[in-house]
Amino acid sequence: MTDTTQTVRTPAWASPLGTTLIVVLLMLPRLAFALKFGLIGDEAYYAIWSFHPAFNYFDHSPSVAWIIWLGRMLFGESAFSVRSLFLLADLITSAALYRMATLLFGRREIGAVAAIAYAVTVGVVITFSVATPDGPSTMFWVLTLWAVAEFTRARNANWWLLAGLFAGLGLLSKYTVVFLGAGLLFYLVTSRERLGWLKLWQVWVGGLVALLLFSPVVWINSQRDWNSFRYQLGRSNLSDHALQLGEFSRFIVETSIQLLPTLFVFTLIGIVAFFARRAKGLALPVLTSLPMAAYFLADALFGRVNPNWVAPLFPVLAFIGAWAAVTIRPRSRWLRAPLDVLYVLHVPLGLTLMLLAYTSIDTRSIPFMGKVQAFDFVYGWDDLWSKVSATAKANGARWVDTSSYSLNGWLGYYGAIAHDPLPVYETAEPFRYEYLPLMSAELKAAPHLWVNPGSGGSSSGNMTYLGTITRDYAGEPLASYQVFLVK
Repeated sequence: MTDTTQTVRTPAWASPLGTTLIVVLLMLPRLAFALKFGLIGDEAYYAIWSFHPAFNYFDHSPSVAWIIWLGRMLFGESAFSVRSLFLLADLITSAALYRMATLLFGRREIGAVAAIAYAVTVGVVITFSVATPDGPSTMFWVLTLWAVAEFTRARNANWWLLAGLFAGLGLLSKYTVVFLGAGLLFYLVTSRERLGWLKLWQVWVGGLVALLLFSPVVWINSQRDWNSFRYQLGRSNLSDHALQLGEFSRFIVETSIQLLPTLFVFTLIGIVAFFARRAKGLALPVLTSLPMAAYFLADALFGRVNPNWVAPLFPVLAFIGAWAAVTIRPRSRWLRAPLDVLYVLHVPLGLTLMLLAYTSIDTRSIPFMGKVQAFDFVYGWDDLWSKVSATAKANGARWVDTSSYSLNGWLGYYGAIAHDPLPVYETAEPFRYEYLPLMSAELKAAPHLWVNPGSGGSSSGNMTYLGTITRDYAGEPLASYQVFLVK
């Protein structure tokens, strides 16, 4: 294979305006999703965080709550307002990819292909269509790399201060951004020229800025017996000793699906080209990714690893794949033709999958397969809340207890936006809600409802079974819930 990187005229579709228009058009199915469908369980859980802004929560760093809060302030109370700024984050990430290609390779076409290819991957559809920590952590990861890329071109050391700011905001989004710090250090020490950059005071101050931004999270964890850190570290499989090659294979396959096989092939070609010393411009995205990639590949050898845990790597992998797709041309037409097919198929494949997902959720069915109950999770939560609230009022219940954090999120959020004063708690996992004011002893002892998925039941002890209510949508019952009065 030959690297044919050279200065060429930028086609219209690869101009900043052309690329922006294409990316925005490709985002329309996700915009439709954000506007039409209710919150998924994790989104609702994070949304109730936004009613109580804090510097740390049990599961994650705080930025997901802050971003949701800002979206609610800007656009009112709706599922769209919860998701709105995460869609904006996607545009910012795409713009950063585009600019990085110009800085590292001097070719806008590589950046355009990276931004467009990334916009239709399953990974980005999942990461930025819903309000989760994966969106901001991915955006700030890429913005950090962009700032470093600006330095490599302009040699203005102040760019390291901005890189530190973005890295700190990344840490305020998700703990796994700590791997970016390790990746940047690895990037700096793996060449004589870059090692010399460590003499710049801005590099160290940038790192200090990142740590200072993250320090409130560390301090709060220290006051709570490091519960959040221990929870995240406890999810590691590396303490296990039995190899699980099936889990490792599943992780590789699922990750390739999230990236789409069409792009995954080019990404592998790009990685091989880099390590064969054929693509020096890929040093920044490749070397900074290695600590996270190495950790989770090792982790996957011993247990389950979800692809979204490496979400910040998806735009980086798209960037690597875009470089290979644009610059690598095999001399043999027998090799070139299949790659040309993959290149052409990527956007149609990704767009088809996006439209299929939207249609399936909208109709609650898969074409030619019929109804799928799993798609019911974005419907009817306002209906369920109205029934729970009415049941509480009819039975003198002063608050609602739930059986899971997701159900607590749904009922808590839809109750809050209905301006219903009836409070919702999940007493089984109080550690998840340490950001809330303590429930008074008087309220805790007061009659309350306990709501649990399922149907049927019987009274026992201080729990009186009140019956089963349903979550309905368009006149159709979707799920049943047991309701008990606890005195």
